[in-house]
Amino acid sequence: MTIARVRMSRKGSPASIHSFVARYGDLFDFLNDAVAVCGLNGDIVAANQAMGTLTGYGVQELHGMNVSRLVCADGFREIMERQGQQVRGEAVSQRYEMVWNRKDGTKVIGESVTRLISEEGEPVGVLAIVKNITEQKRAEEALRHERDRAQRYLDVAGVAIQVIDPDQKTALINRKFRDMLGYQEHEVIGRNWFDIFTPERNRGLAKALFAKLVTGKVALDKCHESPVLAKGGEERIIAWYNTTLLRDDAGGVIGVLGSGEDVTERRLMEKALVESEERYRSLFQNSRDAICIVSSDLEVIDVNRAALDLFGYAREEMKELDIQADSVRPAEGREFRRQMEEEGYVRDYEMTLRRKDGTHINCLLTFTARRDSAGSILRYEGIIRDVTEQKRLQQNLWLYVRQITRAQEEERKRIARELHDETVQALATLLLDIEAMSRARRPLPRGVIEGMEQVRGKVTRIAEELSRLSRALRPSVLDQLGLVAAVELILGDLSRTGRISGRLEVTGLQRRLPAEVELGLFRITQEAVSNARKHSSAAAVSVTVGFLPDGVSVAISDDGKGFELPGSLSDLAATGKLGLVGMQERAQLLDGEFRVQSAPGKGTLVRVSVKAVVPTGVPASP
Repeated sequence: MTIARVRMSRKGSPASIHSFVARYGDLFDFLNDAVAVCGLNGDIVAANQAMGTLTGYGVQELHGMNVSRLVCADGFREIMERQGQQVRGEAVSQRYEMVWNRKDGTKVIGESVTRLISEEGEPVGVLAIVKNITEQKRAEEALRHERDRAQRYLDVAGVAIQVIDPDQKTALINRKFRDMLGYQEHEVIGRNWFDIFTPERNRGLAKALFAKLVTGKVALDKCHESPVLAKGGEERIIAWYNTTLLRDDAGGVIGVLGSGEDVTERRLMEKALVESEERYRSLFQNSRDAICIVSSDLEVIDVNRAALDLFGYAREEMKELDIQADSVRPAEGREFRRQMEEEGYVRDYEMTLRRKDGTHINCLLTFTARRDSAGSILRYEGIIRDVTEQKRLQQNLWLYVRQITRAQEEERKRIARELHDETVQALATLLLDIEAMSRARRPLPRGVIEGMEQVRGKVTRIAEELSRLSRALRPSVLDQLGLVAAVELILGDLSRTGRISGRLEVTGLQRRLPAEVELGLFRITQEAVSNARKHSSAAAVSVTVGFLPDGVSVAISDDGKGFELPGSLSDLAATGKLGLVGMQERAQLLDGEFRVQSAPGKGTLVRVSVKAVVPTGVPASP
């Protein structure tokens, strides 16, 4: 690299800077960062090759060029203002970021360090060293974007989540964590986690244990508990699950991630039970929920009165029972035991149990494992809640929704038939009358004929729109030819009215399905295609109908703008996605599986799979 120099004679001009350039020019040539020497008026006196690379100009082109050509007006004013501060002795050097305009019109971000050049105590120019940080800025912006996106997902989590960096500083907390302990994010991020949240009596030990964890000298149990200080100073007991070391590509530890929940009330109850047998017995016996204590082999040790009433046994009979053996579905008992052994607890675990009279009841089990000092499971203690009535009410609700939906479909069918058989036919007759009048033996005035042609065009369009509306309400082809033909009709209307290309693919052996299945899948497809037409800005919509040996699947995809999915499909209504809620409910009524995949800029995929024949007792879409 060769740094260019300009010779002039007047003091304070580039000639006065020449001696500075002569002394340090060779050094500039070896720097990777861009270097420029400028007069006080902003004219470039000398520049190295890296400056040419940064700006896209040749070194010779930069000679005499004013810096104002390389930065925006506001940027140049900032440069001159900072230069003035240096001339006045308010700053020896300056460091700041600036957007530079390249010769080809593109822009780069440079981090500039400037220092005043003086000759005989008088300022004659400015030395500027510029580091190209464009990619760094882009990476930082991308990192911020990814962090914000990750934060949104973490904020919908049902457990508290935190990340602590190797220096014990808080790097991330989610909404559940903030709500649980009362802190805002800006109050804890960047501060030592243990100084804020750990009681002083435990702080030294906790910090030492964390340091050993980061260096790999100790491993935490899968689940452990610790006291944590809330913002108001109250101590809470947090159960931490799945504490994980976060590592970079080189394997170095960059943080520790932990997720947990507040178990303070649970532990207080356990402490109360231990401290007072009488109080424990009172709570145990008088609880309205069935409370059971079972051995690690799932044999009943003790139960309360509510449990005896629930299952219909005497106390001694109850103690001879085995939860796993007496469950209606043994696989549920095995899974219950596995979770208890691995996790140490279950919450709202569904299990079908048998009463003494042989009847089955649907139950939710919430149990905790009791361990000895060596960590071995001694027993399980928990609550069994009968939700049979809730299940029945839910099934009745499904039946009610089925009847409502059936009535809606029947009304749609009636209106569609009346539109087609009466209104559209009447308009067709009117068109014939207009045609006959325009062809009468006695010629009509030209203006009258033109007016009649306009009326005929309007009537034709009204008839076409009513026919389309009739098909949308309930296409007769669905009842006559089945699902595939009805989907073809939807895509045909889409191509004619929505300027969106539609494509249908059928896999498997095509056959007719039960009427309720065909109608439910048709309505889901109709709603998904309508959403794509109204909201997605898509150019193409594709529908795939797959006939399986024991069922059918339908997938509707578009290449539109997509959208951000909520954390759970149950949150669709809260986000205003009522069309998706309706599709999900129809799939549930068919005992089907419903999934949605979407992301901004990546289109949307709706997929539903159902059995061809709805099992007995399960509500079906009409």
